[in-house]
Amino acid sequence: MAQHLRIANAGIIRRQVGDWAETETAIDIRRSLEMVWTAERPSMTMISGGPGIGKTTAIQQFCDSLGHDAIYIQAARGEGTAWNFAHALANLWGYAKPTFNCLSEARDKIAKSIGKPRVLIVDEAQYLHQRNGKTGQTGEAFEWVRATADTGGFDVVFCGDLNLPNAINAMPQLQSRMMRPVVIKQASRADVAAIVEGTAFATEKAIEVLFLIAKMHGGLRNVENVIRLALLFAGSGHPRPEHLTAAIADMKLVPKGGV
Repeated sequence: MAQHLRIANAGIIRRQVGDWAETETAIDIRRSLEMVWTAERPSMTMISGGPGIGKTTAIQQFCDSLGHDAIYIQAARGEGTAWNFAHALANLWGYAKPTFNCLSEARDKIAKSIGKPRVLIVDEAQYLHQRNGKTGQTGEAFEWVRATADTGGFDVVFCGDLNLPNAINAMPQLQSRMMRPVVIKQASRADVAAIVEGTAFATEKAIEVLFLIAKMHGGLRNVENVIRLALLFAGSGHPRPEHLTAAIADMKLVPKGGV
């Protein structure tokens, strides 16, 4: 049975685990985002990945770099029809939000509100692939976003889980527009190394162990949580391998075969 250590007084924080890390995945995602943003004409791309690989963090970092030129929105489960999504987009403008009575009017008004040369980034975009109870159409929200982007002349990025590629590929008119789509099933060892860089766990042995943790559901979030707990166990002392082992056991993340 793994030894459970008492959490010590944390004392001085060595490093803010969870701060931005230049991971292999983040670099790959940013490459596609920059290609869309710098293209001569309005473009689209897709960012798809398993949970916890850092896709949302990378996208939000990109949005921060663009400031006012980036429009970020999350789609919600159960609200992915074109009509619902049009209203969700309109709500981004608060009291000045555009109002409309039909989807064609919504397309024109929201296209004008976004306009050139901005980029619309839709996170959790897999939820746009939803059957409309009235029309029976599946994925109509994707098509409505495409038409709105064409009208307004802005770029679009669809970001979502590993169901997103199937949804996009089911619509050839949309799939053919994707510029350098990114599909990443899980975090890489290089991603883990970037996360632990500058910490006491930036060793070959610790990285190998944490890579096993990153392969589990939760990805790099597991890695960050384990490191945080290991640092708490270490307190003001130097973190040691047993602190990492104890943190993994305490988080109930021991992989098959142990660590």
